[in-house]
Parts: sequence; structure tokens; C-alpha cells
Amino acid sequence: WLSNRFDALWQGRDPFDEVDRLQGKVFRQIASRRTLRFALNGDHYFAKIHHGVGWWEIVKNLFHLKLPVLGAQNEWRALTLLPQVGVDTMTPVAFGRRGIDPARLRSFLITEELSNTTSLEHFCATWASQAPSSRLKRALIERVASMVRRMHTHGVNHRDCYLCHFHLDLGSIHGFREPGDLRLYVIDLHRAQIRRRTPRRWLV
Repeated sequence: WLSNRFDALWQGRDPFDEVDRLQGKVFRQIASRRTLRFALNGDHYFAKIHHGVGWWEIVKNLFHLKLPVLGAQNEWRALTLLPQVGVDTMTPVAFGRRGIDPARLRSFLITEELSNTTSLEHFCATWASQAPSSRLKRALIERVASMVRRMHTHGVNHRDCYLCHFHLDLGSIHGFREPGDLRLYVIDLHRAQIRRRTPRRWLV
């Protein structure tokens, strides 16, 4: 799936080859996955590129009773579902998946960069010495709780649900009246699980 912009940009070309050619600031690189930030005509994007985890990783996860993450599909599904249920997240602009062998699946996901945001981990880092107003603190707690409740109610559990994966729109702080006025985005959903109903274990 390609947005209009990337469909026009890569017309007549193999999107997987084009993704492998992307250059930018690499945020994470392991044997099977690369995450980078790149620029295109003045706009910035993040790309997650998966090259297959290999059978050893699959067997290791199954031995520990875990479902292995085989590519970008989990995150793609979460990004398309969450806005429908009222949870703000990243905006996807391109997704692809290729292959049959689960150990060698190739996939990619490109999302728009979240501008003028900061992670709650960074935003809250100085609270021990420079506490915010109790009104802002309570509003952020309620906002995060509301988002997670919506995710869980609609069968999505993050599996990496830490403050660093909630990004706050700094412009929404000024003049907010209610917790819902604070704009928060949940990110990094590549380990997310999606079911009809979230099991109690994952609620906890």
C-alpha cells in the first residue's frame, strides 16, 4: 500500500528496492531490522525495514511461548485500527510485505514524522526537581489512562507500553482545559498484538 505521494514517486519501480536505498539518520539497526529518519522534499519520515528474522529467532520465541514478530505487519494493522477507535498515533504513508517463508519475510513501513512533540519520558524527566502544576500532571495521567483503556477495549495491547512511547504535542499544553485537549500519540507498535478481546494477562 502506497500513499499518493509515494505511489507517484516510485511509479514503475520496485518499492522494496527503493526502501533499501533510503538514506538518513539510523536510529536502530540489528540483523533483521533497520529504523531510520529521512527527508523528502522538505518533509521528514521514519522507515522501518525488516529483512526476515531467521528460523533460529522464530524457534527461540516459540520455545519461550512467545509469538515472534516477523515484520512490519503488526504495526501496520495497529496504525490503521487505532485512529478508528479514537487513539492518535503515527500516520502511515507506505507499507509493503513480500514472501512466503516466515523466516525470510521482507517488509517495510514508512510513517510521517511527528513534529513539535516530545516523549513523556523526556517531558517528565525533571519532575522530581521541577514539578509541573498538579492540574497538568493529573491531566496527563488521565489522558494516558484513557488511551490505554481504548486500546485494550478494542483488543490492542502494546507489549512495550512505556512513557517513551507516548509523544506529547507541545502546542497542546498551552491553554488546555480538559485532559482530552492534550494531544498524545502512541508510537512504536511493532510488537503490538490485536485480538477481538484483550486477555486479562495483557491488561495487567
